[in-house]
Amino acid sequence: MVLTMEHPLARVLTADEWDALPDTSGLELIDGVVHVMAGATLGHEKVKTRLHNLLEKLLPTGLLVGTEIEVRLSAATRRRPDVTVMLATGVDLRTSLLRPSQVVLAVEVVSPGSETTDRRYKPVDYAVAGIAHFWRIETRSGLRLHTFRLGESGRYLETGLFENGDKVSDPALRWASFDVDELLP
Repeated sequence: MVLTMEHPLARVLTADEWDALPDTSGLELIDGVVHVMAGATLGHEKVKTRLHNLLEKLLPTGLLVGTEIEVRLSAATRRRPDVTVMLATGVDLRTSLLRPSQVVLAVEVVSPGSETTDRRYKPVDYAVAGIAHFWRIETRSGLRLHTFRLGESGRYLETGLFENGDKVSDPALRWASFDVDELLP
């Protein structure tokens, strides 16, 4: 796809214009501007898939897990967390769009090209939208999983750091307990 000044993605889009696009996979909308998501490495995909599969086995009744499901943080901002745990109530399995109130946990796996976005911008966007839990998985130089919960200040507070050999235990998500090594590719 070639972007030119006449191309519809080379300008600020309204929510309706974004929703009318035939395929937004691999894209996010930030303040009405289309952003191409960084290409995933094989290691990133392995960690994301393993986490999805682990969580699917551990989820209590009433929760679902998905990957790269679009979350409408605001009319002009749409993000696609690598892994999303959501409330099952009110979720249409045919949808590819969630509201922040449906999201229990958003997870980002940091990879080349997404470092600043995953560490700095996405957590702020998720916190402002009121998503209660955020995890960030670092894959460079071993695997490290950071867990966060939304504090009263509206910012994320770190609740844990788990590395190879550790067992993940997030006090607010007691069901999400597993060995970090299970995520290793």
